[in-house]
Amino acid sequence: MAGTPEGRLRALHRALAAHPNEPVLFADLVREVWGENPPSGPLPALRTLVKRLRRSIPDEIVTDVSGYRLKVRTPGPCQLPADLPDFVGREHELARLERQDGLIAITGPPGVGKTALAVRLAHRLRERYFDGQLYVNLRAFASGPPVTAEQALGGFLRALGVPQAAIPVHLDAQAELYRSKLAGKKVLVVLDNAAEDLIEPLLPTEPGCLAIVTSRHDLAGQLRLDVLGDDDAHDLLTSMRVEGTPEERTELVRLCAHLPLALRIAGANVAHGHIEDYLADLRGDRLDVLEIDGDAAVRATFELSYRALSTEARRVFRLLGLPPGADLGLDAATALAGTDPEAQLDELVRAGLVDHIGVRYQLHDLIRLFAADAADDDDKAGLLAMYAWYLRTAHNAVRGIVPETSLMTEPDLDGPSLTFADRDEAGAWLEEEHANLVAAVLAAPSPYAQQLADALRIYLHIGRFEIEKALVFRAGLRTARAAGDPVGQAATLFGLGMSAWTRGEYRDSLDSYAEALEYARSPFATASIRNAMGLVHTEMGNTRLADEQLVAALEIRREIGDERGIGATLMNLGISCGTRGDLRKAAEYIQECKDLSERSGLHNQVAIALDNLSVAYFELGDLDRALTSSLESVALHTSQDQQRALANALASLARIHAERGSVTEGLRAAEQCFEVAREAEHPKARIDCLVAMAVLEPDRAAQHAGEAVELGRKIGYGPGVITASILLAGATRSVELIDETLGVIVETDSMMDHSRALLVRARITGSADTAREALEEAESRGQEKVAADARELLAALAT
Repeated sequence: MAGTPEGRLRALHRALAAHPNEPVLFADLVREVWGENPPSGPLPALRTLVKRLRRSIPDEIVTDVSGYRLKVRTPGPCQLPADLPDFVGREHELARLERQDGLIAITGPPGVGKTALAVRLAHRLRERYFDGQLYVNLRAFASGPPVTAEQALGGFLRALGVPQAAIPVHLDAQAELYRSKLAGKKVLVVLDNAAEDLIEPLLPTEPGCLAIVTSRHDLAGQLRLDVLGDDDAHDLLTSMRVEGTPEERTELVRLCAHLPLALRIAGANVAHGHIEDYLADLRGDRLDVLEIDGDAAVRATFELSYRALSTEARRVFRLLGLPPGADLGLDAATALAGTDPEAQLDELVRAGLVDHIGVRYQLHDLIRLFAADAADDDDKAGLLAMYAWYLRTAHNAVRGIVPETSLMTEPDLDGPSLTFADRDEAGAWLEEEHANLVAAVLAAPSPYAQQLADALRIYLHIGRFEIEKALVFRAGLRTARAAGDPVGQAATLFGLGMSAWTRGEYRDSLDSYAEALEYARSPFATASIRNAMGLVHTEMGNTRLADEQLVAALEIRREIGDERGIGATLMNLGISCGTRGDLRKAAEYIQECKDLSERSGLHNQVAIALDNLSVAYFELGDLDRALTSSLESVALHTSQDQQRALANALASLARIHAERGSVTEGLRAAEQCFEVAREAEHPKARIDCLVAMAVLEPDRAAQHAGEAVELGRKIGYGPGVITASILLAGATRSVELIDETLGVIVETDSMMDHSRALLVRARITGSADTAREALEEAESRGQEKVAADARELLAALAT
């Protein structure tokens, strides 16, 4: 029971929320709100209270026959900037725009208030679009790099719940996924500072959605925004507590050309009096000018505000015009200024030149341009210091997430930087500075661009930031080439090769790696590139070419004492040997890798080694050891949040359970594998899991194996195609397919599957000779499970 009106409102909300989406009886609600002392007319009083509650909460309250039901809405993402507290006027424009559907275009010159109007309108309309409000500043007219359509869609898709790893790289695929996520929903999308050629893929097409676009360019169906009228301009000055006579305020409005941006800056400078002096300075030699040009008015207010600053604040202001990102944190601003600039930033905020939003600082595009124009060579040295700080701090952060991270470039890592207590703190900084780090690579000169791209390589790789990878490594490569920097070219080409490999574009990956090898200038870089090339060749089924690259990499890494690298190459050699059917050698390589990694504390590498050991034991027929290793690998990967590697380990576990006849456990592992592989956009793991499903569900073996073959051919995953083709041939009893697969096995030296393929051919044809050939080969390779199956078939054929 609650005694005050607000208390009764809270009691009603609690009573309804205790049974969401279920009717609560009128009598029960009256008792929860008023206890043993209900009003004389309890139902009318309850109805009045419900009306008040409906106005105060986003959820819907539905009236049922015997009570009320709280229909809980799951809130969608809200990316809208905060509304301006001193927004004035534009009521006529707002009334017109609120009646529009589909697309609202607000255009006009800079400083006229397009963004402020769009944000005010979006906040007025947000309750209609309860499935989400998306916002992006496309920065089409900013001094730094604009936001690409791919970057904008990537941000929208993340906000709509799409895992980073599942966001496509290509614009068409992104747009298709975006449309599917908006299907049947009511979402508001705000595209701020947009260029006309970037708008179309970002527009929602669902009839229940609305887009608000601001631009300096003319757009179809636009509202061309004019400057503020006299009354609205005076209201804005009043809201900012600007005093003075009516004549003085009128002259201030005229000298600011009625532009909201100019008026806000002027108002910030005269809010505490001295309007006469300010007007005299602003007027300058233009006393007789009746019409003030908008650009000149804005620049004049900037100039006056700038001159009124302290010397140190002027320097910080100039510096803030130089970074390419949309905003700046205090730590980065400190690196830029070379000292703690918090006092100067506060002065700039009070002057209306800088916005302080949360813990970040922002400048309007026009103010940023003014500040950058005022910067001198000493200021530009501060920008280079900030790039160096970003490079050192990014390196620390990435090492905090992946301790085994090594660089191909050789940046100067001595100097101020942030350090991080743990992985979570490092990841939070990278997430907060993500857009600025990308912008820095795109804008920085040599050597910062290519070195920062190199420092971000592992972070972008494990995070599956495919869109940013393309931007970062291409930008770094352009800068390195322009500077004639072979080391930088090797590093960025290596990044491009990793990116293509991640997407399953193996030929493109090898091309990038081969070019990177030409520019490599250190044993470490050469070994890293050769190791990566070996891994690609293995996944393509070219094990001889893989061994050639991997043995060379291992030799170099042993020479230079690179223990981390030695472990990785040993692992890859083990995988290559296993693919070729040299299972005992494979197990030796992988066991050596595991032992070395455990001594070095490389837990991620230990987890991967355990997964590959489980595969080797599986092929050797030691299913107990295979299961033990696989379970350990899955547990380790889960604890480290390495989704792609976890998907691989789950696929292995599903196949081991299938071979052991543990159908329930196998299906559970397979279901989890499919989910993780989908979220991580990892088709290779899906193929391996489909192979397991073909064994777990023999009545659907042809379907599962056929899908695995089709997907494997699409991405060029040779070993997966071979294994799935063997199962498909067995399920369809196709001699033609098994003979074709046997030919591919011999041609690519993928001999691990040779005995298994021979056994399937023997089953299809009933040939004892082929069964004996399968038995001999399985015994020579130590494949005890295949050998046992071959003996069983021979016994059956003999009866």
